[in-house]
Amino acid sequence: MTRVAVVKGNDPYETTLEALNLIADDILVSQSEVLLKPNLLLTKKFPLAVTDPRVCAAVADFLREQKDIITIKLGEGTTGGNPPDTFESMNNNGYLPYQDRWQPIDFSKDIPGKWFPIYNPGNSRKLELGIAKTAIETPYLVSIPKFKTHDVLGLTLSLKNLMGTLTAARDAATKEIIDNETTRVCGYMHGFGNKKPDKLTDHQNTGPSKVALAINLIRLASTLLPNLAIIDGIEAMEGDGPGSHGTRKNLGMIIAGTDFIAVDSVASYIAGMDLSHFQYLYQAGLRGLGEFRLDLISIVGESIADIRSPFHPHRLYSHAKFTEDEIATLEQNLV
Repeated sequence: MTRVAVVKGNDPYETTLEALNLIADDILVSQSEVLLKPNLLLTKKFPLAVTDPRVCAAVADFLREQKDIITIKLGEGTTGGNPPDTFESMNNNGYLPYQDRWQPIDFSKDIPGKWFPIYNPGNSRKLELGIAKTAIETPYLVSIPKFKTHDVLGLTLSLKNLMGTLTAARDAATKEIIDNETTRVCGYMHGFGNKKPDKLTDHQNTGPSKVALAINLIRLASTLLPNLAIIDGIEAMEGDGPGSHGTRKNLGMIIAGTDFIAVDSVASYIAGMDLSHFQYLYQAGLRGLGEFRLDLISIVGESIADIRSPFHPHRLYSHAKFTEDEIATLEQNLV
């Protein structure tokens, strides 16, 4: 049975170590290189929107000391800021004191290592997005997201955290690269060319763009599968996340496991949200990317009866539930 560790605590470093030690036997990493992928959404300092560096430091120390890992990289492609800057985000958000633990990578400066086709209902052009070569070629990937609400997906967790690895967009037929600026490339995931959600109407965001994002996230995860997921929920974000409009939730919790869909599913339960609303997770589970059924997930650490702490959702959360037609569109485009 899939195991997910849930540990309460207020110290990001010690709580993360405790969670990892509970599932140490599940972490089968024999490779010499590991890539840590935190969420560094914003260039500016904003702890509620980015992964705490102490969580990443604990993961690095655990892997080096318990699993004899030699090379540890930490990579992200920051998309929020004026301008977006990954290394500046690391500096502003407290990563600099821990740089001796890893090699920092800016995915926005990386070249594509693999491409996948996207669903693009707002644009007739067939497109593919490129995933950073470092992310593709590093043999063991750890997704370390922040526990946050999201406007149309309900929550953004370890699966959606993979978006920060995108580096380029190209024409699927001609293979001509049409964009290699990470902020715009991530925009293509929303299904209306390179338009980001703030350039779409609420109707577009909660309808066709929501469906496109779900489809494209599953296609991305099918191409780049995390080996380990650790959700930073020490200080979580609720309300109008996942950016600077969300509000603090003192959750005091780390969630970890080797099945990233199971980790995200447990997080959804903790947040008091119905997983059936999160079709990007539900359908990923149906397609064998991980376990989404709580009765088939063993939670270690805390008692499941004590861990639920409902989040105040985004104002658009009522639109997160997929209609029958939206589910049909999603399923047709995931064959």
